[in-house]
Amino acid sequence: MLLERLLAHGTPESRKYADQLPTVTVASRCGCGCPTIDLAVGGHAASLKSPTVILSEAGGVSPEGISFGIILHGREGLISELEFYPVDGEGAFSIPNLDLIKFYTGGDYR
Repeated sequence: MLLERLLAHGTPESRKYADQLPTVTVASRCGCGCPTIDLAVGGHAASLKSPTVILSEAGGVSPEGISFGIILHGREGLISELEFYPVDGEGAFSIPNLDLIKFYTGGDYR
């Protein structure tokens, strides 16, 4: 559901990635404790060293009170990474309810 919403509120280019959603799986998780995940599409994961295109951005405040951002990355034509990061650069956090996430659209958060 989060990936669908990110693509729906993403860049104009993000819409062409929507047909990949049924075959997206988690390829790996970040080792630092944040909720970031690397993704695969149809069993194929893009190289994390390849150039990235930002498909969508969002943000919010976690249940722990930490402001965070979300970036959905595409690489090699594939949805490749769902990045979560604390805005202040510190602290482990969990993802809030989807209704509390603000999606970045055309210069502001909605």
